Amino acid sequence: MKTILSFIDWYLPGYRAGGTIKAFSNQVAHLEGVYHFKIITRDTDYCEVTPYSAVQSNAWNKVAPNADVYYISADQLSISNIKKIVNSINFDVVFIHGVYSFYFSILPVILVRNKKVHTVLSAHGMIGKHSLSVKSTRKKAFLKFSKITGFYKNVVFHAANHAEAEDVKEALGSKAQVIIAEELPMKIELEQWKARNKEAGILRLCSVARISPEKNTLYAINCLKTIGNGNIEYDIYGPVYNQDYWNDCLKSIQEMPQNIKINYKGSIPGEEVLPALKNYHAMFMPTTGENFGHTILESFMAGTPVIISENTPWRGLQSKKAGWDLPLQKIDSFHEAIKLLLQMNQEEYNEWSQRALNFAKVFMQDNSIRDQNIKLFENEQ
Repeated sequence: MKTILSFIDWYLPGYRAGGTIKAFSNQVAHLEGVYHFKIITRDTDYCEVTPYSAVQSNAWNKVAPNADVYYISADQLSISNIKKIVNSINFDVVFIHGVYSFYFSILPVILVRNKKVHTVLSAHGMIGKHSLSVKSTRKKAFLKFSKITGFYKNVVFHAANHAEAEDVKEALGSKAQVIIAEELPMKIELEQWKARNKEAGILRLCSVARISPEKNTLYAINCLKTIGNGNIEYDIYGPVYNQDYWNDCLKSIQEMPQNIKINYKGSIPGEEVLPALKNYHAMFMPTTGENFGHTILESFMAGTPVIISENTPWRGLQSKKAGWDLPLQKIDSFHEAIKLLLQMNQEEYNEWSQRALNFAKVFMQDNSIRDQNIKLFENEQ
């Protein structure tokens, strides 16, 4: 069995980094029996300074039948220590997560360059246009440097879809090596559909994402301001990534009419997301872009339709009665979707909820996605 040495800023039991952790942990679960993963990561969660209580720092921890994780403490995070860990183990493939992190994305490329092993880098949407719109100067400068110097000459990029593959080639040049492998869902058995109460004129919405401009939290809040009839409750889950942006959100929340109630629920552990989503009528998350969107898939898995932007791989939802994927430049289209969902009665909503769950089941039963991920690590193009 091949061993895959992996680098990622945050991993389980962390959850605040959202989709990146979910994407990789799902992949590890699905590839049990095919690959063994040796994972190097931090011993703290995203935006946290307190180490995890359930792991041993600066040592290997077995977290799954096919995964061992080395959790590095902040005081031991150095070039020499990471180099020492890498040189102490045998591996067949290198799998790097992210692009801009020095210790977990850039340094690994340098350290394994002369080891002649198949090296894969998953950008997790970090080269996409929506990502480059935030703190763009440094990101674009690094990508330009990488393109000019051939920094990624022997690295294969993992793209979750054709759009992400195009983003990689646009940023790093047409010669950039890219393999497309769709991201894997959670490895679980879905529960049978159960009805949840839905009265016309009452709507419970939620979002599960970090609070940042690219997730478009403020757009969602402002969109609800003009829904004049009915009672809407919107619960926001996720860590505050950008405090100034969140301050703008709070100011807008204070201006809400009485029929709209918005609650900030803080971060939610990964294993609690799916059960929580079953308490809502829809996920409302008009993100500026996603290379996949794991919480969107989890919403379908919960039988909860979504109201999202068209800037994700989840398209054509309205025809499937699983939700709406709408253009951000047409905020009226979001108003219409919300009003339609608001006025749905029990019978109408039941159909949409069942369709959302069925949509997830079809996706999760597609075995070709697992095969794509296996090919990603086989160095066969």
